[in-house]
Amino acid sequence: MLFIIAVILIAMSLGVYISFVAGQGKDERGQAIIARSSQIAFLFILLGFVFQGFYYQFSNPSVDQVKTMTYIWMAVIFCSNSISIILLQKKM
Repeated sequence: MLFIIAVILIAMSLGVYISFVAGQGKDERGQAIIARSSQIAFLFILLGFVFQGFYYQFSNPSVDQVKTMTYIWMAVIFCSNSISIILLQKKM
């Protein structure tokens, strides 16, 4: 169930990203929005690595727990990228 929700969120986020890049990503404003949203998504990548390191260090996760954490982590990264694109479009 969680896998299906994560796939739906990732697909929606990819749709936002691809439609923005195809439509507005070619000018200076679009490039600035893509760069800033990628910086925000990169922060979530770093936080995910740190969290995973602590999680593996201090607990003994099962394979299902690792898979679930990875689904959630990837969905958060993609969603943060698309949400930041939407918000930066309105702001810039």
